[in-house]
Amino acid sequence: GEVGGQIIEEEALGPQWDVHSADFAELGKGLGCCRSARDSPIEADLLNRMGLVLCERGEMQKGIEHLSRSVSSARLCPNRRILVTCLSSLGIAHAKCGGKEAAIEVFEEAVQMAQRLSDVSLEASCLRKIALTHASHGDITTGLVVIRDALDLYISVSDSYGEAACLFTTGVMRYEIGHTVEGVADVEASLRVRRSLKDKVGIAECLNRLGLALIDIGYHLQALDYLERSLALCHEVGDLLGQAHALRLLAYLHFAQVDGDRKLSLELFKKSLSLCKRNRDVVGQAMCHEGVGDVLADIEDHRLSAHHYNEAMSLR
Repeated sequence: GEVGGQIIEEEALGPQWDVHSADFAELGKGLGCCRSARDSPIEADLLNRMGLVLCERGEMQKGIEHLSRSVSSARLCPNRRILVTCLSSLGIAHAKCGGKEAAIEVFEEAVQMAQRLSDVSLEASCLRKIALTHASHGDITTGLVVIRDALDLYISVSDSYGEAACLFTTGVMRYEIGHTVEGVADVEASLRVRRSLKDKVGIAECLNRLGLALIDIGYHLQALDYLERSLALCHEVGDLLGQAHALRLLAYLHFAQVDGDRKLSLELFKKSLSLCKRNRDVVGQAMCHEGVGDVLADIEDHRLSAHHYNEAMSLR
């Protein structure tokens, strides 16, 4: 459950804040030039990006303040899509801070906006965020109800990318509550759609998940095949997050085997950790430190093991 639960958490938080190139001071200067209501679209965008930069730095409360201001500016914009974008950023930030009710309230307003825009895919995307927020805060049963609504909407407008994403999420959730066969079937269905779309990042994500399921039932050779194929696809398309995830699962696989190669497991966890640091993926870093701690404890290096467990705790 621990590894699967983290996948839900990673998904719920959305992609890692994609603002690495943003210069906070430059954004602030731009904000100083906004003088009137006519500037509200620019102001909303700048505040949204500043909020994301602050969240990425770990200054979540300041980030949420900026994102709340971006929503206020977006309410003055004739283009309602700007408001949906700002609401989504604010919802993800609340979810990351453990503010489940605040996040869901914000996402529900985004759903209403998407309905007014008659944008079914956008509405489904907002519902999927609500489902993931429920699941990442422990309520997978409610998450499953909401994700099915999102899936139905995506299917109704033939949005195959959205359909594949929802099938994958449904599979992870069902697997988490012990519905193993149904969960794997959903991930396999997602894999079929993604293969038809030639979506290599999505294919790799499904292979990783199926590999984990195979590890859980003790089919280590088959799991190794799935995870190595996933890693190769991630290398091919330059997906660093996917590579980090595949490496972490391969490390877990080698550790899970009774006669597994502990040295190789350590190397793979450390490679994954290095990529997670490059990606600024805090959840992934914590999982890698935990994995390294487990392997070191197994080979009875308790001092170094305790250090990695402490690192993991400090990142949670």
